[in-house]
Amino acid sequence: MTKGRPLRTYSRRSRVVRLWAGLAALLVVPATLGVSAPAAGAAGSNTLTVKAGEYVYQLQGSPKAGWTQINFDNSAGVEDHMMAVLKLKKGVTNSQLKKALLSSDQSAFEKIAAPGDVNGTPALVGPGQKTTTITKMAAGHYGLACFVPGPDGSPHVAHGMFKVFDVSTGKSNLTPPTDGVADITFSDTGITVPSGDAPKNLTAKVSNDGATTHSFQLIKLNSPGTLDAAKTYFDAFFDTGKPEGEAPGTLVGGVDSVAPGGTAYLEWTLPAGTYAYVSTDGDAPDDDYAKGLKGEFTIS
Repeated sequence: MTKGRPLRTYSRRSRVVRLWAGLAALLVVPATLGVSAPAAGAAGSNTLTVKAGEYVYQLQGSPKAGWTQINFDNSAGVEDHMMAVLKLKKGVTNSQLKKALLSSDQSAFEKIAAPGDVNGTPALVGPGQKTTTITKMAAGHYGLACFVPGPDGSPHVAHGMFKVFDVSTGKSNLTPPTDGVADITFSDTGITVPSGDAPKNLTAKVSNDGATTHSFQLIKLNSPGTLDAAKTYFDAFFDTGKPEGEAPGTLVGGVDSVAPGGTAYLEWTLPAGTYAYVSTDGDAPDDDYAKGLKGEFTIS
């Protein structure tokens, strides 16, 4: 990264930078995802829609505390984007958020941050992609920020991609789906997914039985792209900027940061193709990727 780099000590931004880092050799374990019947939709409504672009967020919805459906839509974007969600003290403004995120002083962010982490929010999405999660949100004041590097090497937040929003104290009436839901489970050494063919439309319950936080990032691999090639490409992307040539894969969302004992839901509609999934939490060389929290599946 270059001038304008945000706080390295902010954990979610750090996970983006090390998305593919720290693995000398890849051992991809093929797997498939299947369910016996389509999932029933969630009951009730409590939605936050975040539309991404260059370099703005547009927010729709007035979320209430409790189960919240978060739609992250990069359909109009031409670059990769993320929606890092931060808990903030009451009254923090957009300008205060930007100043703190771009400061090289850790105490600048600590002055505006509220205690606690945000779990189960949407993962990174590439151009033209969108993803949906259902997770529990506490009432409070929040911030969004995109730390993906732009063509000039500066993070998107430096170009204005940040925003504050609120979750009200009203009670959500949203209930997660139950019927026909696939189970995806983290341990601290792997990710367990169902057997069978992967459907184009899926609702998955993502649970963390491990002792540390884990994520479920999805990548659609281009033909003849491999997870190894995707790793090399995104290593270079987050370290020095976007490499020349076509990317070997596209980030298509997923679930970010499921806490130990936590649960979130992932809804996808994906075209046919070969996909990889990976958790990138932890510090290299002993991060989740190196521990084997990764795999591949095919949608036909």
